[in-house]
Amino acid sequence: MGFSSIRTLRILPVLAAVSLCAVDRAPRAETSPLSVLPEGFGVEVSGYNARERGMGEAGLASVNRQGPSIPNPSKTAFNEKTSFSATFDTDVDWLQDEDFSNRTTSFLIPDIALNFKGRWPVNLGLFYHQRYHRNFSYTPALQASPTTIESFTTEGGLYELAATLAYAPKPFLALALGYHFLIGRERTIEPASFTQNTNNEDLPNGEDLTGDTVSTRSSGGYPSLSATFRQKTWSLAAMGTLGTTLDRTFQRTLTNLTSAEKRTDERDLPWTVQAGVSYKPRINQTLAADIAYESWDDSYSSVLNPAFRVGTGYEFQGPGGPYEPYFRKVAYRGGLGFERLYLDETDLYFLTFGTGLPLGRRGNLLDVAIKYGHRGSLENNLWTEDFLKLSVTLTGVSVWGQPVRKRP
Repeated sequence: MGFSSIRTLRILPVLAAVSLCAVDRAPRAETSPLSVLPEGFGVEVSGYNARERGMGEAGLASVNRQGPSIPNPSKTAFNEKTSFSATFDTDVDWLQDEDFSNRTTSFLIPDIALNFKGRWPVNLGLFYHQRYHRNFSYTPALQASPTTIESFTTEGGLYELAATLAYAPKPFLALALGYHFLIGRERTIEPASFTQNTNNEDLPNGEDLTGDTVSTRSSGGYPSLSATFRQKTWSLAAMGTLGTTLDRTFQRTLTNLTSAEKRTDERDLPWTVQAGVSYKPRINQTLAADIAYESWDDSYSSVLNPAFRVGTGYEFQGPGGPYEPYFRKVAYRGGLGFERLYLDETDLYFLTFGTGLPLGRRGNLLDVAIKYGHRGSLENNLWTEDFLKLSVTLTGVSVWGQPVRKRP
């Protein structure tokens, strides 16, 4: 299949839920190469919650008093209470092409996390995170047969379950050790509809194929280590993960019947390293900058290259007290960033905006972020695409497992 043609389409009004519309003309790839590329794992899903996403996907070293952290579990050692968070993502139909391919609008719950603050100085973190995501459909412009209409649909991704232990031996230093289990679930469906007479003898049952499906199952695991060093007005943080080899199994079914075609292989997932810095010019303002690197092996395939990302952002936290108007308690965020993606010579530029809405006096939060991104291939300008993504994170705090103060 070829996915290198460029089309000009009008973007439909998008993100009505947040009263945003965008109408523009921009080149479109028929199907996102990041989703299709068999050497990769799909479109990578950020591990940041909506607060950090609103700050240019930066904030590795930005320490909060509550809330789990997937990119940097060590900073949860400074948390004062048990907390949990759930993030919701959706992006618009930025590759809509009804004549050929269509990357449909996606809705994800990319992560659910819990940070448990107990009686002991060690914090336990548990989280689920969708690491990669595939979601596209494709209809060839030229069919193999004039009497048959075929299409291809792929869905699934790579999912991560992790447990972390965070400990602060000093008020200014926190460390965390974690182990991450990976589970991959994908399937590619190739249905076919016959446009000829269904009574034709070539179709003895007069039925279309309900689905020729290839299912992929993956499994693996790797350890991680993170650290945070904080001072009154600035903080530094770093996290690293080892690479791993995923064991994969492929199973094919035809019209809901399991075939004899079954095979196994192995795929490598690269090691990664991240670092960040944050600075507070004032008590209610935060500047953050992050950098990340993924060691994709370009010797494995000529279409891969090592990936890296840089992002920077700003947050203004309203100084309002408990009895002041609500708008003075809201946080406002903005940021920008750049990524060199793992697909050869593919760059991403993005802008982000966000806000943080306090829910009650206990510390519960609702964070919202909007990201506009433009990505494409530098080499020969073969494809380019634009997208808008909405992220929402709900963070709740509690006193589970902590000593109860009794009244005298």
